[in-house]
Amino acid sequence: MVLSERLHIIANQIQKGQTMADIGTDHGFLPLYLWENGVCPKVIMTDVSEASLSKARGAFQSQMIRDEDVHFRCGDGLAVIERNEVNVVVIAGMGGVLMTQILGADLAKTLSFDKYILQPRNGSGKLRFWLEKAGFEIESECFAEEGKFICEILVVIPPTNFTEKDKVAIADMKEKVMSLAILENYPDTIQYEIPRNLQLGSENIFNLFINKKLNIEKNILNAMVCGEIAQKEKINKIKERIEFLESILHNNAQ
Repeated sequence: MVLSERLHIIANQIQKGQTMADIGTDHGFLPLYLWENGVCPKVIMTDVSEASLSKARGAFQSQMIRDEDVHFRCGDGLAVIERNEVNVVVIAGMGGVLMTQILGADLAKTLSFDKYILQPRNGSGKLRFWLEKAGFEIESECFAEEGKFICEILVVIPPTNFTEKDKVAIADMKEKVMSLAILENYPDTIQYEIPRNLQLGSENIFNLFINKKLNIEKNILNAMVCGEIAQKEKINKIKERIEFLESILHNNAQ
């Protein structure tokens, strides 16, 4: 199995011997690679659609792989995984807000896994904000280029200073509000949209990421300034975002 650059970089965040679950697995290419190469002794593939899950089954069957430690489960988010069942949970290719909903649905279960690898398609700022407020640690971040897109990949560690009873209490108290209530307080500042704790070797693509983001903001500003109705408050906010991005590039150039 040859992975795309994005999936290969995600695979590199998983250590040999760790078990993993791939949420929204689609074709199952990532778990198949990890299984074939002896990285993960147990893989779980989940998807909300049985039709999508059948694609993953087909990929494994084409390699004549049938094993009691290869699992296919149809269901929503983490609902079809047991607490402590795997070491690493991968959620890739979904929106950042949806990821917060998956993580916040059952905090006792969410806190039972050792590590998350998250690759949001959008909404990375809201995802980082939620993780920070919920007490998760963004251990490191890196990038993967996929066509014209630059994908952000977050390696996240859940809070670990809780006993099992504490985890249940936290879940009972917060699981109904965590995923949405926190985001209601999202400050919508660009700082949360910028990766932090970059892995070594990510510097060049980080500058490319910032430049792409800067060009988008400048295009938005030009469109607003040239529009018939200029909204001063929104224009000033875009200018602040541009200044912040330019300061990052300036500091990196020094």
